[in-house]
Amino acid sequence: MKKYSRALIIFTLGLLTILGLLKIGNIEISPDTLRRINPAFLAMAVLVHYSGFVMRGWRWQKVLRGMGHRVSYRYATTLLVSGWFASALLPARLGDVLRASLLKRDHGVPLSHGFGSVATERTLDIFAILLLAAVAAVWALAGRTPAWVWQTLGGGITLVVALVVGLIAAPQLEGFFTRLLPWQFYRKTVRFGFELLASIRQLGRNPHLLLMVAGQSLYIWLCDVFLMYFVMLSLGVALPVSIAAFTGMTVDLAAAVPIIPGALGQVEGTALGVLSLFQIHPDQSSLIILLNRFISYWTFIIVSGAVAYFFGFSEAMKSSELRIANDE
Repeated sequence: MKKYSRALIIFTLGLLTILGLLKIGNIEISPDTLRRINPAFLAMAVLVHYSGFVMRGWRWQKVLRGMGHRVSYRYATTLLVSGWFASALLPARLGDVLRASLLKRDHGVPLSHGFGSVATERTLDIFAILLLAAVAAVWALAGRTPAWVWQTLGGGITLVVALVVGLIAAPQLEGFFTRLLPWQFYRKTVRFGFELLASIRQLGRNPHLLLMVAGQSLYIWLCDVFLMYFVMLSLGVALPVSIAAFTGMTVDLAAAVPIIPGALGQVEGTALGVLSLFQIHPDQSSLIILLNRFISYWTFIIVSGAVAYFFGFSEAMKSSELRIANDE
């Protein structure tokens, strides 16, 4: 019952968000509105979006290989897409937990390494988003960048630097933290945390591989840039790539910690605010956001849900929900 209630809540929030955008933009869903969409550019937007997930699977396979675990590209990509499906519907990015659990079940990958691979993905993602956002801010706004943008970028860079320093200092701190408290559960938790950090450090010992996955990360987030760009073109909004990049990366930063699954409301509100900086009419910006989210979220739920079903990921989700229910 909880599963259907959660789906109903997400559907309701999504519907309210869509209705809100239609109201703000004074948009009427009609054949005339649909005829405004250029199918060629729309197809390019869909293609570039899903090519990002093709690259995500390859990147995760390389990250796991750098940690000493060999899985097939098909397995890595299917599991990753299935995990994203779970995270789109469940709170707290539970899909990442299920990914690590299935890695252990199917390939004997320790949980610390599974979570380490996911943490590595997240770190690479933050690095790529911050870099693209900084370049786009200078390029698109040319000295008119609001202070909050630089504050957000500065905070993100500080976190990345702190993570790197922590990774370097981790081996020297393990003994100190392990002896800090005598409780067995505490010591096991500390050891698990340092095993996770060690798995991430292991990737750094292969500069060639690290450079490759960093390049893959830039491609993945450039897909978000060109998704926004081609959606704009499909609606006849001919804006520079720099504006699409700034909008896309700012939205991605805002959705980095989703308050609810899918960051419903966060994405739409941020995108409206950013597009208003460029004096884009509300009817245009609302249509841009609606079409972007239709591709990146609503169609993705259908596609990734089908992948999860055929992969058997739904069984893992059921098992996880049963465990959570028993804990409650």
